[in-house]
Amino acid sequence: MPYTIDVNPVIASFGGLAVRWYGLTLLAAAAVAILVFRHETRRRRLDERATSDGIWWVAIAAIFGGRFLFELQNEVAMLGAHPLHVFMVWEGGLSFYGGLIAALVTIVVFARRRRLQLWPVLDAAAPAAAIGQAIGHVGCLITGDSYGLPTTLPWAVIYRNRAAMAPQGVPLQPTQAYEAIALGLLFAVLWVGRERLGRLGAGAVAGSYLIALTGIRFGLFFLRDEQAVFLGLKTAQLIGLGLAIAGTAILAGLIRRRLAAAAFTTKEMARP
Repeated sequence: MPYTIDVNPVIASFGGLAVRWYGLTLLAAAAVAILVFRHETRRRRLDERATSDGIWWVAIAAIFGGRFLFELQNEVAMLGAHPLHVFMVWEGGLSFYGGLIAALVTIVVFARRRRLQLWPVLDAAAPAAAIGQAIGHVGCLITGDSYGLPTTLPWAVIYRNRAAMAPQGVPLQPTQAYEAIALGLLFAVLWVGRERLGRLGAGAVAGSYLIALTGIRFGLFFLRDEQAVFLGLKTAQLIGLGLAIAGTAILAGLIRRRLAAAAFTTKEMARP
């Protein structure tokens, strides 16, 4: 029996200001991600003042980077006619990878300007990003954003509220729930394994996050109601391939360095 979601995306309105479920879950996601990130920066003995300053720049970049790519992919006409529409994030509609790429670029720039060690900062950010993204997808599920293809599965979701972003009365794959669960599990794995991954070297947690994240989303996008653009793949899958290559390169470099160090040690010990 499909599950019915009949929730108005707007929780309440105060004059001209609408409080939306999407915005509320974004705030919750950001709050939890910040707590996780600050815990990790303290554990790694990074400059707390500098990293705290960077949080806000990264958050702003992620939101507007996600919004911009979403508008570019889905509402080009609206973006051309009303450029300021890109700032209306409370209406819903964020591109996951747009936000991620904007956040990564901001971290790189900020780390260089504040003379922070880049790889430890990225390692601290990876589990924070995973849990924040997991919570954010709950908002997508409530409002009908990022919905899946029609299905006959018994756990399908049907949207009844006319203000939802998804089609009405059609059983759909709950891809938002799939992604929230998968990203929550990714956070748990990174959190439990962060010290073991750290033995490979700085950057191992971030590289693992990129590979696992793109693997999750690459598979789930076959269930998403979006148009293929190249070789049967969708835009997010193509972007994900690039990020997966970057993550693989990071881990491969660390493993190669570790093997080279082990070979050198063995050679030195074998000398008479």
